[in-house]
Amino acid sequence: MDVSRRQFLAKGASVAAAAGVFGATSVACAKDEKPRAMVAACGLSCMACPLMKAGKCKGCASGTEASAEMLKMKPCPVLQCAAKKKIAYCGTGCKMFTTCAKLIGKPYDKTFMAMIEKRLGA
Repeated sequence: MDVSRRQFLAKGASVAAAAGVFGATSVACAKDEKPRAMVAACGLSCMACPLMKAGKCKGCASGTEASAEMLKMKPCPVLQCAAKKKIAYCGTGCKMFTTCAKLIGKPYDKTFMAMIEKRLGA
């Protein structure tokens, strides 16, 4: 099944980003372009994030794109950690991804993380 990234995100399956499927970042587009989906350091698409859906967040960034101002305004422990480690996404840059207490249970289910760990052979 050949599905474009945009179609994949539109169907809400963006949690696969944590497994390193995407290389997207938070990008502001020119006014004539369609906005691109933002992907946070945790790997979630902002379109799938419960905080964004609830209107409690205006979007995120990768750990390498987070500015000092953003880190002060968004006290997200995952973004803070990724920025400190200088990694873009937890799923592609952190060896502790599948066991991280900042991610298990919120936003990723323990069973999902166990499956990822098993598939990665960790």
